[in-house]
Amino acid sequence: MNKSDILERIRAAKRSHVTWVKRARSLIDGVPVDKEKVPVQPTDCIFGQWYYGDGKLLAKLPSYQAIEDPHNRLHETYAKIFKLLFGDDKPSFFARVLGLKYKPKEKDLAEANELFKELQAWSDIIVGRLAKLEEQIKRIPER
Repeated sequence: MNKSDILERIRAAKRSHVTWVKRARSLIDGVPVDKEKVPVQPTDCIFGQWYYGDGKLLAKLPSYQAIEDPHNRLHETYAKIFKLLFGDDKPSFFARVLGLKYKPKEKDLAEANELFKELQAWSDIIVGRLAKLEEQIKRIPER
């Protein structure tokens, strides 16, 4: 894999991360989004699949290492939001029979909106650190 391939994969990972954040926001706003497109676990999102997959080629770089903690914290914050929005995501027997869906309470939505500010802050850190990683890769001489 050459330098331009690595840079393109970093940019694609960044785009997928930004899309994930937009989908998380949409869920809070009540826009129908497939919850599978906004996974809770950091290893399940497209960005995480890159980070813990092909991205591992960059694991010795400090700018790469600096991404893991904010990424995990972002997902920890999202897990709280997810629970507020969807409860335990296991409707009762009667709710399933009647076709009822979990509807978050107003206070839960307000808390989810507050938590989203924290999630957005973690996302901004991730995007900034990805920019630093890109710059570090650009400075590496071609072989």
